[in-house]
Formats: sequence, C-alpha cells, structure tokens
Amino acid sequence: MEQVVTTLAIFFLAALFEIGGGYLVWQWLREKKGLLTGLAGGVILFVYGVIPTLQPASFGRVYAAYGGIFIISSIIWGKYIDKQKPDRYEIIGAAITLIGVIIIFYIPR
Repeated sequence: MEQVVTTLAIFFLAALFEIGGGYLVWQWLREKKGLLTGLAGGVILFVYGVIPTLQPASFGRVYAAYGGIFIISSIIWGKYIDKQKPDRYEIIGAAITLIGVIIIFYIPR
C-alpha cells in the first residue's frame, strides 16, 4: 500500500508540474503575460520531465498510466484554477481513465 501511495504522489506531482508549466506557457503566449512567465513555464516543464523517472516501472508503463492521472489532474486544475466546473461526461471519462491507470500500473503481473 505504501508503494501505491508513493507512486500516486509522484504521478500527481508530475501532473502539477506539467499542467502548471504548460499553464504558464499558455499565459505567456495566449494572455501576453511576458517572457519571464514563459521561461518559468519552460523550467517547470523541464522539472516535470525528471519527475516520472522516480517511478519504479518502465518508461512505457509509467507514461501510459500517467496519461490517466494527467486527465484527472487537468479536470481538477480546470475546476479550481480556471473555475470551470466539470460536466458529467468529463467526470465519467476521468473515472474510466482511473480504471485504466489501475489496470496498467497496479495490477500484479
């Protein structure tokens, strides 16, 4: 159980850095927030690239499972940062991806 908690923490930390860095780049290019905002986003995205290497599985399995965590995290980001309430189809889709994450990453082989 401890490994599940640790790997989920790493997944969600990676999602925070990927979404946060991408958000800053978005703000720079789409909202004209300035070059420093874009550069900060780039640095954060670089750190995001390092975080998944902390996972105890192969690259393909990590990134396949991470895709589901990214979807869930993006919906959470949208709700709390962009103030966009997810609709039922987004919630259903996120639940389906969570099932996929469990199957890909946590089912014993």
